Amino acid sequence: MATQGGPTGRELDQQVLQCLEATLSPEEGRRRGAEEQLKTLYHHPEGGLSLTRIMGDHSVALAQRQSAGILLQKYIAQHWYPGADAYTPPTTPAEVKDAVRPLLLQSLSDPESKIRSASAFATSTVARFDWPEDWKDLLSTLVSMLQTGQPAAVHGAMRVVTEFVKNDLSEDQLLPVVRDLVPALLSILGNTEHTYLTRADTVAVYRHIITMLNMVKDEHPAAVRQALDQMAPVWFSAFSQLLAVDPAAEVAANWDSLALRIQIFRVMLTFQGAFPKYLSPHVGTFLRAAILNLTSLLPTFFKYYISNDPDAPDPPAPAPDAAYTAKMDMDDLACAIFEFMEPVVRVPAAKELLISNEGGQERGTAIMETIVGLVLNYTQVTREQEDEWLEDANAFVEDEDEDNIVYSLRIIGHDLMGSLIDKYGRPVGVIINDLAKRRVHESSDAHSRGEATWWKPLEALLGLIGGIADDVRGILEDDALEKRPNTFDLAFFFDQVIPGLLQQSSALFLQGRAFVFASQFAGALPPNVAQQYLGAAIVALEAPDTSVPVKISAVKTLRNFCRFVDASVMGPEAPRVLSLLLPILPEASNETLYLVMETVYAVLSLDKERLTADVVRTVCGAVWEQWMKNLTDPVLTAIVEEIVDALASSPLQSVVDTTTAFFAPRIAELILTPTTEDTVYVPGEAVQLANALIKPRPGPLGGDFISSVTASIITLLRGTDDMDVIQHGMIHLTLVVRKDCDSLIAWHAPDGSNGIACIFGLLGRFLAPTFSETGGVFVGDLIMHMFRKAGGAIAPVLGDLLRAIVQRLATATMPSFIQSLVIPFAYLFGTEYTEQTLELLSSFPPVTMADGTQRPALDLVLQAWCEQADTITGSWNIRVSDLGLGKLFALPAPQLRNVTVQGDMVVDERNRNRIMTRSRTRSTPTTYTSVPFPVKALKLLLKDVSAEGSGKKKGGAAYDGEIEEDDGDDDWADDDPLGSAGEDEFAFLSDWLDAGGGGENDAQDDDEDLKTDPLAQIDMGEHITNVLRQCYASNCNGMQEMVDALSDQEKGILRGVLTV
Repeated sequence: MATQGGPTGRELDQQVLQCLEATLSPEEGRRRGAEEQLKTLYHHPEGGLSLTRIMGDHSVALAQRQSAGILLQKYIAQHWYPGADAYTPPTTPAEVKDAVRPLLLQSLSDPESKIRSASAFATSTVARFDWPEDWKDLLSTLVSMLQTGQPAAVHGAMRVVTEFVKNDLSEDQLLPVVRDLVPALLSILGNTEHTYLTRADTVAVYRHIITMLNMVKDEHPAAVRQALDQMAPVWFSAFSQLLAVDPAAEVAANWDSLALRIQIFRVMLTFQGAFPKYLSPHVGTFLRAAILNLTSLLPTFFKYYISNDPDAPDPPAPAPDAAYTAKMDMDDLACAIFEFMEPVVRVPAAKELLISNEGGQERGTAIMETIVGLVLNYTQVTREQEDEWLEDANAFVEDEDEDNIVYSLRIIGHDLMGSLIDKYGRPVGVIINDLAKRRVHESSDAHSRGEATWWKPLEALLGLIGGIADDVRGILEDDALEKRPNTFDLAFFFDQVIPGLLQQSSALFLQGRAFVFASQFAGALPPNVAQQYLGAAIVALEAPDTSVPVKISAVKTLRNFCRFVDASVMGPEAPRVLSLLLPILPEASNETLYLVMETVYAVLSLDKERLTADVVRTVCGAVWEQWMKNLTDPVLTAIVEEIVDALASSPLQSVVDTTTAFFAPRIAELILTPTTEDTVYVPGEAVQLANALIKPRPGPLGGDFISSVTASIITLLRGTDDMDVIQHGMIHLTLVVRKDCDSLIAWHAPDGSNGIACIFGLLGRFLAPTFSETGGVFVGDLIMHMFRKAGGAIAPVLGDLLRAIVQRLATATMPSFIQSLVIPFAYLFGTEYTEQTLELLSSFPPVTMADGTQRPALDLVLQAWCEQADTITGSWNIRVSDLGLGKLFALPAPQLRNVTVQGDMVVDERNRNRIMTRSRTRSTPTTYTSVPFPVKALKLLLKDVSAEGSGKKKGGAAYDGEIEEDDGDDDWADDDPLGSAGEDEFAFLSDWLDAGGGGENDAQDDDEDLKTDPLAQIDMGEHITNVLRQCYASNCNGMQEMVDALSDQEKGILRGVLTV
C-alpha cells in the first residue's frame, strides 16, 4: 500500500477502508496489524488524497470517516510543508495538494458536524502553509460559504475562519480579511437561524481581527483607521442590540446563548486596550448593559452555582460543538463582564455614571453601589468549590491564595474592586462600609431563619475587603492625616463580627475567613488585641479537632502576622509557632506544603536574633527531609533555598555555624553520589542549595566548607555535561572567589593543586571551542572576580588566559555568552592596567574566526564589546563596561582609532516604520554603519550618562528623554560643533549632578563584597560627565571632530553635559 508503484484511486481507498475497519476490531492482533499498515499510508504519494476522499464519502460509515479525518490531520502536519515543526519526509506532491484542497472545502458543508469540524481543522492547517500564494481562492470561497446562509456551510466555514485568524497574518494578508470577511461575519451575527455558538464564533474572529489591527496600527495608521471607522460603529450597534435582550429569558431557552454574550464583552475589553477612542462614546451604554446582564442573571446564577438546596440543579451541559470553544458558562460570563469593567470604570467617560458631586464632595452613585453589590454576590463560594475544598486541601490553598495568579471569578471580581477603589478611594470605601454593615445584619437574619447559605454573603464580604486590604489600609491612613472620620469602620468588625466568627465551627470556610481577615488588618489593631488574635490562631492550630480548612486558614493567618504585625508581637511566639508548623510538613503536599514552608520561612525571617541552635537544628532537619522528598518540585526547592538563605544570613554566628554544619556535609556527599537516570537531577539541585547557603554570607567561608562542598563541586564540574549543573557550579565558584579567595588558595586537591589552579583547569574546559555556550554564560563573571580577588595568583598565566578568551570569542555566537567573555576585558581596561592590557592584546597573533578569516585580537574584542554594550545587564557589569569605555576613550592610543566597529542601524525604505518580523529580517537583513572605536565609545557613554541622569529633574518631573530637533544650520556655530543650548534645555543634567549624580538609579548588588569595592564608590554619572568634559576641552583623540558622527539626540545630550 505504501510503495511508489502500489494501488491508487479507488483501489487504494478500499485498502485504506479495510484497515480503518480493522482498527475497530476487538481482536488485538488484527487491530495492531491494521494500525501498522496505516502508518505506511503516509509514505504513499496519494495517501493524504485517499484519506480526504474517504472523509468526504457519505457512503462510508461515520466512524471510519472520522478516523480518516483524524489520520488526515496528522498527515498534513507531518508531510504537507517541509518547514512545519512536525515535518517528516516525504513531502506531499504538488498535484496531490491541488486535488486535496477542493475536497477539503467540499467537506466543510458535510451534513455531519464532526466531519465538518475535522475538515475545518485540516483546512486551517493547510491554509497556514499555502494561503495566499498557493491557495488564492480560499478566502473568497469561505466568504461565499458564509454568505449562503446554509447552517452546515456556515458552521464549517466558521470553524476554518476561527482557526485561520489565530495565525499571525501579515498586513498584506490581514487587509483582505478585513475587507471581505468582516461584513460576512456581521450578517451571520445578526441571523438567529444560526446557532449561538456559531454566532459567538463570529465575534471571536472579530476580536482576533481587532487584535491584529492593533499589531499593525503603527505601520499602517491610515488603513487601520479607515477599517475601524467602517467596522466599529456597526458592530457596536449590533452588540448593544444583542445585549439588550433579556439574558435570563434567553439563557432559560438556550444555555449556549451565554457564549455570545461572553464573546461580546471580550471584544469590548480588546477595544478598550487597543483602540479606547472607539469605545469611549459607548462606555455608558455597555457599562449599563453589563450591570443589567449580571442583575438579570443573578437568580439563575444563585440556583445553579450558590444554592445548597438538595434539589438545586447543576448547570446544563454544553452543546456537543462547544468542545471546539473554551468553557462558556455563567461564571465565565461574569468573569468576562468583570474583566471588561475593570479598566473601563477608570476612564473619564465612566465617571459621570459612578460619581456624583454633592456640595463639593464626591460620592458614589447608585450604579457604583450596584457594581459593588454584584461583585459581592458573584464572588460567593460555590457548591462546587465547597465540595472540592473539603476533599482537596491543596485546591483550597490554591484558590484562596491572594498572591496566586489564578483565573477565577473571585480574583477577577477583587481586581475590579481594586480598580474602583484605586480610582475613587473614599466614595468606594463608603459604599463598601455601608454595604458591609447591611450584609452582616442580613447574614445574621438568614442564620436565624436556618438558611443553609447564610454564611456565604458574609464570607464573600470579608474576602472582598481582605482582597483590597492594602487599599483599605491606605484610605485609613489618609483619613488619619486628613483628620476625618474613618471611611471603614474596622472597630465594628473587630468588636461585633470577627470574635463570634472565630468560634463558628458550623461554617468552616467562614470561620477560616475570619482568622485570615483578622490577620490582614492586625497591623491596625492595638498590640494587645493583635496578640489575642494571634493566640487564637495558634490555639486553632494546636487543637486536634480543628477542621482542615480552618487549620489552613490559621497557617495563612500566622504568615500574615509575620507580614503585617510588628516583630515584637510575633517574635516571642516564633519557637512555639515553629513547633506547630514543622510536624505538619510530613503530612502536607503540593499547595499545602508550599503554604506551610512559606510560613516557616516567614517566621524565621521575622526576628533572626531570637533563634537558638536547637531550634535551627530542628528546622534544618525538617526542611532537609522535605527537600530530599521533593527534589523534582521547583517550587518546593526554591522555598527551601529561601529558608536556607534566611538562616545563613542570620546576624548570630551560632545560627550560621549550625546551619552550615548541618547542610555542608550532606550537600557534599550528595553531589558526589553516583547518579542514575532517575536521579540525574540531584547534583544540580544540591549545587543550588550550596549556593543558597553561602550567597547571603560575608566571608570568610572557612576551610572546612571549601574542602567539602567546593571541592565536591570542582570534582563534579570536571566531568558533568549537564549545562544547568555547570552554570550553577560556576556561580558557586564565583561566590567562593569573591567571599573567601584566601581559603580557596590555601586549599589543595589530592594532586597538590590549590583551588585557583583547579579553577584554571576548569576554565580550560569551559573555554574550549567545542564546549557549549549555554554552559559557559557565567565564565566571564568568574574570570573577572578572579582578577579582582586573585590578581597575584593569576599574573603568571594572565596572557594565556586572555588568549584563551579571545580564541573562544572568535567562534562565539550567543549574545549572552559573548557578553560574558567581554566583561573581563572591560574590567581590565577600567583598572590601572589599561595600557598593559591594550599592549598585550595588540601583541597577540591574529585570531582565526568561524568563517576561516583572521582578525586582530584587539579588533575582535572591541568589536564584540561594542556590539553587546547596549544589552549588558546587571548594575555591576554596566559599571565595569562604562568605566572601561571611559578609560579607553580618554587614552591617547592611535591603535584604538584604527579599529572599526559597528555603528548605528541603517534606516531606509526597507525597514522604516515597519515591524521587522523574523521572516522579513531574513529577506532584508538589518545593516549598520561602521565607525572608529572612539566614536562608538562616545555614543555609548552619552547614552549611559543620559540614562544615569533621567528622573532627577527638580520639582518632581522626570526628564522624558526628548531632545528638541535641530535643523543643523542656524543653531550650529562654525567654531564650535556643539553650538549653544537654551537655559532650560538640559536643566535636568545640572539638577541631577547637584543632587548627587543619580545614586538612587544605580542599584548596587546587595553583596557586601561588591558594596565595598572601590568601583562601587564611583559616581558613574559624574565620572562619565567629567571624562567627556575633559576630553572635549583638550580635544583628546580629536573628540571635537567626532561630533559630526553623532545623531541630533546625541549632540543634544553632549551639549547638555558640557554646558551644565
